[in-house]
Amino acid sequence: MSQISQPGIPKLLEQAVFSLKEEIATVRERPSSDVLFNGILQAPAAAVADKWDYKFETHQPAIRFAEEIRAVNGNGEWMLTPVSWAKNEIVLRFPEKLGDTLDEIQVEWENDFVLQRTLKELERLQTADDHVLDRIRLLFEPESENIPSSAGLLDDGLRNEAQQAAISKSMRRRTVYIWGPPGTGKTATLGFVIANYLKEGKRVLFASNTNRAVDVGLLSAIQALDEIGFDIDKQKLTRFGEAALDEKRVTDLMFTKQMEEMSEKRRSEAATLAALLDRLKEVGTSIEKRLTDGKQPTEEQNMEMELIDRKIREEGGREFLEERMEELSTVNERAELTGKQLVATTLAKVCTSDLFGNVDFDAVVIDEGSMAGLPYLMVTASRAKWHRVIVGDPMQLPPIALTEKKEAREFLEKDIFTSVSGADTTESLFAWHDSQPGFTCFFDIQYRLEPALADVISKVFYDGRLRSGREKGDGGDIHADNRSYHLIDTSRYRPVLTQKSGERGFQPVNTVHQEVLERLIGNMLGKGIPPGDIGVMVPFRSPVYDLRNRLYEASMHGVEVGTIHTFQGREKPYIIFDTVMSGETRNGSIRHYSVRPLDESKNGLSVPRLLNVAFSRSRKELMILADMRHIHTVYGNKFLGKLLNRMKS
Repeated sequence: MSQISQPGIPKLLEQAVFSLKEEIATVRERPSSDVLFNGILQAPAAAVADKWDYKFETHQPAIRFAEEIRAVNGNGEWMLTPVSWAKNEIVLRFPEKLGDTLDEIQVEWENDFVLQRTLKELERLQTADDHVLDRIRLLFEPESENIPSSAGLLDDGLRNEAQQAAISKSMRRRTVYIWGPPGTGKTATLGFVIANYLKEGKRVLFASNTNRAVDVGLLSAIQALDEIGFDIDKQKLTRFGEAALDEKRVTDLMFTKQMEEMSEKRRSEAATLAALLDRLKEVGTSIEKRLTDGKQPTEEQNMEMELIDRKIREEGGREFLEERMEELSTVNERAELTGKQLVATTLAKVCTSDLFGNVDFDAVVIDEGSMAGLPYLMVTASRAKWHRVIVGDPMQLPPIALTEKKEAREFLEKDIFTSVSGADTTESLFAWHDSQPGFTCFFDIQYRLEPALADVISKVFYDGRLRSGREKGDGGDIHADNRSYHLIDTSRYRPVLTQKSGERGFQPVNTVHQEVLERLIGNMLGKGIPPGDIGVMVPFRSPVYDLRNRLYEASMHGVEVGTIHTFQGREKPYIIFDTVMSGETRNGSIRHYSVRPLDESKNGLSVPRLLNVAFSRSRKELMILADMRHIHTVYGNKFLGKLLNRMKS
């Protein structure tokens, strides 16, 4: 087992600071990039001083943090400014009008905003009090101490034994790790964990890596509150940041919306008080004028003045009203956030928003914890006074880093499960779980995948411990279907790999696989399968752009194409996984070789994690394109070869 050295939390913080600085330096040298399609010119009102706004869809949310974006296409090159971001759509401001639509632009940007702000938080923690550092220590060194909790833990009556145990341990332990493979009810269960915390009057911070995961988890908590019959003022719940789901139960809880509503209410109250003081002044002026003219105030004037004076006294006096009006002119957003009982947001927001400064919670619940970087987890755990609950699957993708500095990269790509356990294999992960029943949970029943595919995944990735069930859980009907997965052996078409000329890095092109994919997707669309139900995954970024262009030119719009990382934490009814690799033509002969993402001898535990994500994203059907001649030649005794041979048999 390889384990991060833990001579103490100060040393761990020092490692995190060093690693983030190295990552920031690399990010500045290697800007992020993307290709944006189908830009739409916004309404004329969007034009500002000869600037023109175009809206694009993008699946890279980090682009919204860019201060400046370089864009190029066949017609020119521009430096652009991001204008707005919402629901995977970004509006970019151009210095000139380029027509009503823009078919395609290539963009790149420096993306170190989140890294810089997280670094600042870590440096702050380096001078924090011992009790704050102890919160971080408990993340890495869970204790067996029990915390008093109310006797009656509530759920919907549908939780299985492992899920019930997870809820119970979360209420009684300082730190709990919940290991949940795909489709095992993680989200529904964490909803009941949060609901039980709220029932006990505890303040909860719920965080995850993506906005979508935050929205789904928040909905699960709301559903759980309804299920246990705990009535809580919904204004005590808030969704901080940007929502990914267009769901009323989420959008109604947006922190920005709550603050706008509060500002409007305060403006209305301030206007009422101002009107009262203005009327006091008006009546006073009228009375003073009559006295100046040698007349006594009218009976009506005296009566109104008496009523106004009484009202002002009831409100606390004139001086108090003037102070209250000043107070109502602004909203203290940090105070309002502190007053919420449940805050749902991303880990990035916890690390970057000034509003979280010095704000503590009784419990911190983190979803997708296995793919969260240690620096972000350390900052978030420092907010937890009593409970830390980490939900995830260490057999899914870990965090990723760009730096080539070995020490920094190893730290940033280490996930919290393997950090705490010291495990570097599936067997050692399960050995850790089995030896630490006090603070670990493994969800052993899945309710989403078809049983035939689930059985393969269980045997290959989960030591045969994952079973299929239909009677309990949070998702979907299960239909026994041995055709829930298909291995399409392309070797009969004699595919060969080529490299894009003049391109840097590994830029593989498998034309045969592209042709097979296009025909396969065409057949699926012809059978009435909606394009939005189809996802295509590849292990490298370069083929993503090639396939997007090819499908776009073939009018197959709406089919999502991305890397395996793109689909982490998501699912589609139909998934096609293209392994891409074949033998490469070199000097008239075919050369077969392995590549890092698919070879555990080069990439260790990351290979089964990567393949597990690829093979567990489909709800109905998984199709794998593989040149089995190449697979047998290079990966016959490796993880990928064993997996595909098992599926073939």
